[in-house]
Amino acid sequence: MPELPEVETIRRGLEKEVLHKRIIDVQINLPRLIKNLTENQFKTRLTGSFIKTIKRRGKYLLCLLNTKDCLIFHLGMSGLLLYLGKDMRTIPKIKEKHNHLSISFEDASKIIYNDVRQFGKIWLIREGEKLPAIESLGWEPLDDKFTFQIFFDLFRNKKGGIKSQLMNQKYITGVGNIYANEALFQAGIHPQRKSDSLTDQELQKLYFAIKDTLKRAILCDGTTMADESYRNIWGKPGNFAEHILIYGKKNGHCPICGNPLSLIRIENRSTFVCTACQK
Repeated sequence: MPELPEVETIRRGLEKEVLHKRIIDVQINLPRLIKNLTENQFKTRLTGSFIKTIKRRGKYLLCLLNTKDCLIFHLGMSGLLLYLGKDMRTIPKIKEKHNHLSISFEDASKIIYNDVRQFGKIWLIREGEKLPAIESLGWEPLDDKFTFQIFFDLFRNKKGGIKSQLMNQKYITGVGNIYANEALFQAGIHPQRKSDSLTDQELQKLYFAIKDTLKRAILCDGTTMADESYRNIWGKPGNFAEHILIYGKKNGHCPICGNPLSLIRIENRSTFVCTACQK
């Protein structure tokens, strides 16, 4: 699933390419992806408008329109937002049969929503309308207002395992399996440790590890693993996989001590651990 760095990379790409371009056509090939409107309502309200600003909230993209409507995307497990310039017909390695939504602009460019597994969701809501899934999200981990004291207060008394807590979007939002694995390794904390067992020093290491990992991943345009499911809006893979320390390294070895990595399951998610370095 695209996590905060991937969604932020897509947001920045769209911001460069589509702001203030009038929408002249909308084609929907999979209507059930539109969650709150009929196909005709969605098309009618989008056509003729333009995107003024694009924001990110956790793993959601929010495109604010001049009509004061807001077009919202959640990319699910495999969703892609792709940009086709006016002279482009396709993007290499992207299968067109999975193109479920096309938004055409006045300069003949397009946004394509492509989703192999079809778990993505799209909304078009009016100004002032609330989306419960977004309203329930927790802190943005890269927000300057998200201080260590807030992080400390969030987790010091939690009874559950720390990896599960980190991925709970009601506490902090945007952190998924890849970056939880990496941050916990960087902080030297075993992912099955109970949150309330962590010392102040361990919590501080983890706080900075989360911020550092996410920032470095954004600089690399996100992470594209071996399945190549994530691409930026131009169809190019993210480069953070080259810098990943343990995630996805089945039968791998710890880059610090050289011991074999362990693969365990936490809430049915692959979790990679060095039992020597992560206490």
